Amino acid sequence: MLRRLGDEEAVIYRCFELIPERGFVVQSADRIHLPVNMEEMRCHERQFWELFCEEAPDQRSVPYPSIEEAIAAFDAEFGNWR
Repeated sequence: MLRRLGDEEAVIYRCFELIPERGFVVQSADRIHLPVNMEEMRCHERQFWELFCEEAPDQRSVPYPSIEEAIAAFDAEFGNWR
């Protein structure tokens, strides 16, 4: 899921739909700035996979009925992008 924060900034949310349990969780979120730095993007991708392998996404957060609710809870928990 993506969210634009302005003309030169965005957030990439790393979200999962839990099946068969049902529900959505956000594992992490990465802030991206223009111009895009490919080394930074590789770092975000590496961190995504490291975190996924270290801990299941449903162990990091309770599932929410919608992806919008999962993102709102994630942002509230971490004080993101207000």
